[in-house]
Amino acid sequence: MSSDEGETVHRGSYLLYPDDVSSDTMWPKDTDLAVLVLNEPIPQHNHELFSSMWERATHRICIDGGANQLYDFARSLIPHAIVGDLDSLLPHVKSYYKDRNCVVQKYDDQDSTDFMKGLAYLDSKLEHQSNNCVTVVFGGLGGRLDHTLHTLKVLFNSHKYRNVVVVSDDNLTFVVPKGKNRILVNSQVDGPACGILPLAGETVLTTSGLRWNMHEQKSSFEGLMSTSNIIDSPSVTIDTAVPVAWTAQFRPPPT
Repeated sequence: MSSDEGETVHRGSYLLYPDDVSSDTMWPKDTDLAVLVLNEPIPQHNHELFSSMWERATHRICIDGGANQLYDFARSLIPHAIVGDLDSLLPHVKSYYKDRNCVVQKYDDQDSTDFMKGLAYLDSKLEHQSNNCVTVVFGGLGGRLDHTLHTLKVLFNSHKYRNVVVVSDDNLTFVVPKGKNRILVNSQVDGPACGILPLAGETVLTTSGLRWNMHEQKSSFEGLMSTSNIIDSPSVTIDTAVPVAWTAQFRPPPT
C-alpha cells in the first residue's frame, strides 16, 4: 500500500507474487514481511505459495491453534512464536515447537481475541525497527461465521496503521481506506469475481475497472452492495466515503 498523487495504491496479490517489471508490482522497498497463521487448515493447493511466503518472512507467528494447522501442513516449517491464550494448542505440538526454539507466549487477557494478541505481539517486535511491514494472514475467513466477522472487524480497526491482507481458500481480502484508491490486478491469480463490502456503514462509491461500475452510488447492507462483480481491467479504482473491504477470487497458479 502506497500513496501516489492523492490516491492509495494497493499491490494486492503482487505482495504474494512480486513482479520486478515495475516499481508498483515489485516488493515494496524497506518493507518486512510477517506471516500469521490462524486456526484453519492451510489448503494444499496453497502449498507452494505458503512455503514461499514462509521462507521470505521476517516474522513467522502462529496464532494459538494455528500451530496445530502448521504442524499438520509441514512439520519442517518452524514458527518464531506461538501466541494466544493457548486453549487450542495441542500438547504434543507445543512440545515439538518448544524443542525447536520457538517462543510460546501465553496471554490471559480475555478482552482481546487471539488474532488481536498475535498482532499486538508482532507490534512489539516491530516497535524499534524503521522498516515498514506487510502482514499476510492465512485463515480467518472460513469456518465459523463469528470468527469470519471478527477477522473483518480486526482488519477494519487496524487498517490505518497496518498493511494486512488475508488469504483464504479462494479469496484475497483487505481493507480499502476512505478516499481514492487504485488496486493493481494480477490477471494470473486475481478474479474474475470480486466484491466491495461496506462493513463500516453506508458509503458512496465511484469505481472503474469493473464490469458493473458505480458512480456516486450509495452502498450499504440495507441497500445496494457490489457482490459478484467482475474485474475487467489491469487495475480497479475505488473512491469511497468510508473504508470498505475489497475481496476477490484468488487462484494460485498450478504447481
